[in-house]
Amino acid sequence: MSITVQRAKEITSQFAGKKLLVVGDVFLDRYVFGVVERLNPEAPVPILHAKREENATGGAGNTAKNAAMLGASVVCVGVVGADDVGNALKATAQKEGYDPEFIVDSRMPTIVKRRYIVGSQQLLRVDHEEVLEVSFAVEQQIIDAIIKNSDAIDGIVVSDYAKGAVTQKIAETILRIMREKNIPVMVDVKPSRVTYFTGATYMSPNKKEAHEYLGINMHDNGGKNAHELAEMVSESFDTSVFLTLSSEGMYVKEKGSDGAYVSTSYISHNEVVDTSGCGDTAALTILLAKLCGATNIEAAELGNAAGATVAKKTGAVGITQEELLHTIEDHHG
Repeated sequence: MSITVQRAKEITSQFAGKKLLVVGDVFLDRYVFGVVERLNPEAPVPILHAKREENATGGAGNTAKNAAMLGASVVCVGVVGADDVGNALKATAQKEGYDPEFIVDSRMPTIVKRRYIVGSQQLLRVDHEEVLEVSFAVEQQIIDAIIKNSDAIDGIVVSDYAKGAVTQKIAETILRIMREKNIPVMVDVKPSRVTYFTGATYMSPNKKEAHEYLGINMHDNGGKNAHELAEMVSESFDTSVFLTLSSEGMYVKEKGSDGAYVSTSYISHNEVVDTSGCGDTAALTILLAKLCGATNIEAAELGNAAGATVAKKTGAVGITQEELLHTIEDHHG
């Protein structure tokens, strides 16, 4: 049975009192919106007549942005280059309502993902990035920033895109804080980093990532089903799992307990505009809900609804409590 509107309001109304620390890879999402009226005579490609540009924070910044828009108080720790894009990223973060604690690494440029949009359709994406592991000095600055901002927080979200900002020492610091201060940690990481976070409170992989976490080819005999995947990830990494299944909902497996499938009908196929950032938003919403007393099933329901709300928009964008509740109200007819 799906969460009631009243219960959703009870949980989300408490988001405003929560303080979160987000750690991970940050980058600038730059959207160029325009119209296509003709083909390029120089090559068989469309000519985009640009009308406007917008900046947004991406990666861990998208997680922080969503937390702020949902009402939480947020500090985001990440890495930027010593460049104008890094300055633009910090300014954009401040406009989006969260505190950017961005460490400067002069060896690498700030990552930019530039998307060219016609209507609600993405025409092209161009990524400007140079992926390097952070230096020892920058790693220590990140650790210092995490420790400094770990006082009086309610939860930590790790948003890793394997761009170099999350190292094993940084993960060890986060897990130590989790244990010493009894602060829950939600981990949304790429497979190359997952072993760093064994013992984290929650993990929220999608089906493809879960197979990769376990070293299983998901195309062999159709791969593992949701129940098997969640059970195996939970046991392998000593964590509770919120396995995201796109339009099929989630499978929830709390450490030491039976699992449960949580279906979703918050969005129809023809309502999907762009799935960018859905996983970020769902994972963040799950953690906020758990901090506000939600059961695992209720948290998964809210995570499903949050992901569906984002999927109806163009780009990795934030959602408000009002938009989240509107999606749930629509579901109830």
